[in-house]
Amino acid sequence: MNSHIVIIFLALLFGLVHSGMVTLRPKAEKFIPPRLYRIFFVIVSFAFATPWLVYLVNHRYDGLILFNLQKSVYVKLLVAFIASLAFLFLYPGTFRFLEIVPIRKPTQRFYDSGIMRITRHPQLIGMSLWCLAHFIWIGSTFILATSAGLIGYHLFSAWLGDRRRLALFGKEYQKLIDQTSIIPFKAILEGKQKFKPKEFLDKAYFGIIIFICTVYYLHPAIYESFAKWQLF
Repeated sequence: MNSHIVIIFLALLFGLVHSGMVTLRPKAEKFIPPRLYRIFFVIVSFAFATPWLVYLVNHRYDGLILFNLQKSVYVKLLVAFIASLAFLFLYPGTFRFLEIVPIRKPTQRFYDSGIMRITRHPQLIGMSLWCLAHFIWIGSTFILATSAGLIGYHLFSAWLGDRRRLALFGKEYQKLIDQTSIIPFKAILEGKQKFKPKEFLDKAYFGIIIFICTVYYLHPAIYESFAKWQLF
């Protein structure tokens, strides 16, 4: 089967499972303890994300190579910057680390500070930046197909997330929608929101920086280990 179709299928399959479990959470927690459901959610999400990631690494140069800029030091620095910025948007969930573990009992909530002032859907923006960084670096049609699947799912997830939180929180969440934007900095430029740098002086952001440095350092080893897993 064409690898471009496979990677889109894997991305959409993960999205279906991930969003489905999030949507079912309120009903499921009536029968399953919240901590147990969160652990199950994390395990299942990793189980579906891992083969997708392994397949991506092993087929990243499939299809046509539209350009190759990897010899440029400036391109390498640009890609590293965009990828690092992507992680700062992708992982606002570190604020809920205790809940993810979970040490603290998981609850339904939303946040209105920090990265949320810049964009209401940081994971959508982060994934878009991640796709951009990898396309600039690899330049293959396979990465374009990967990006289409990922960004398409995250657009759907943003729409679904707004609907789900509106149903849960009503006017309280509608107020957040009115005061924020999906496009980064749009609400700030329109005067609906204020940028507060002090909110970023949080241990969660320092944790993200450590994570970014660790991933950058281990990147070659990760690629090498994934190359040994030939799924199909």
